[in-house]
Amino acid sequence: MTPFTDIGAAIEEAAWLSHVYQTPYCVYQRTADVMEVTPEDPTRNPMYTTGMPGVVKTEYRSAA
Repeated sequence: MTPFTDIGAAIEEAAWLSHVYQTPYCVYQRTADVMEVTPEDPTRNPMYTTGMPGVVKTEYRSAA
C-alpha cells in the first residue's frame, strides 16, 4: 500500500504499477486527505482503476 495526498501522483502510480506488474491497480480513499494505491480489490469502491495495464478508467470514481 502506497499512501498519497496528491490525486495526480496517485493516478500516475496506479498506471505505472499496473504497467509493471500487468495487473489492475486502484486508487482508494483511506481517510479524508490520504489515498492509497493497491491492487484491485472487489470488496472496495475505487476512486480510479486501471482495467488494462497502464490505462486509467474514471467511470468507477466514487462520489466523495
